Amino acid sequence: MPKHTLTRGKSAFLDYYSRLFPSLDIDKYLSASNLPVLLVSPFHEAEIEKQFRQNKLSWQPLGWFPHTISWPPEVQIGTPLPGFKEGWLYSLNPSSLLPILFLNPQSQDSILDACAAPGGKTLATKILGNPAIVSADASLPRFKRLRTTLKLFGFPEIATIHSSVQALPYKLTGQFDKILLDAPCSSEKHVYNSKRFLRLWSENRIATLSHLQQLLINTLLPLLKPGGVLVYCTCALNPTENEDVITQTLSKHPNLTLKSMFYSVPPADPMFVASLKKT
Repeated sequence: MPKHTLTRGKSAFLDYYSRLFPSLDIDKYLSASNLPVLLVSPFHEAEIEKQFRQNKLSWQPLGWFPHTISWPPEVQIGTPLPGFKEGWLYSLNPSSLLPILFLNPQSQDSILDACAAPGGKTLATKILGNPAIVSADASLPRFKRLRTTLKLFGFPEIATIHSSVQALPYKLTGQFDKILLDAPCSSEKHVYNSKRFLRLWSENRIATLSHLQQLLINTLLPLLKPGGVLVYCTCALNPTENEDVITQTLSKHPNLTLKSMFYSVPPADPMFVASLKKT
């Protein structure tokens, strides 16, 4: 019997995703650089706007998300802007704000951000609805970065916990109105633009991640109040990590209903969002 060969690398990646999305120029899509947006600290917004205008930088508020501006189109991505050094600005993809809109945080809500580092979605959740938040992350370096980000931006009161998702039910008491699970995923755009990660890529990773994603949802459900909402999101293209995870979750948990499901489409960066209600 011939040995099974595990195909890895760029050619295997392109072959797999070209077959999965035959109408999409996967190389062009994943290598494109879209302009990010900037979360602006509400406590320093006036000062940052003043510095932008003094430096003749475009100040374009995002009409659909508060305290957020478009990246100045005249400035190359990655260039330090006024407010970056102080931690008063946070750069992220526009699509990363979509899960927060589905979460719809309110001031009376208690919310768990279960995979929070480096902190962008926690900041956006606080900006949009000013809820009580617990932000958790398993990686110690990323957790330290999360705490620094929250403090510098102006939200040191947000509770943080260094913990894997699997350990959270043993470390937290009570239940939450809403839970955000920005799950570990294939993150194809990140992988495709990293020589190191692309060289190691194989189809096996997709199945492994799908299993983990379902495990994380199952782990978090006891922490969700009856009537509460869990928002699951990934920046993966693969349906195995998106619709299939939701389908299997619903089949195992009859007390869950699907409120909404969304897929961003090109040229927007990949983002899948599903909102599950605990009945």
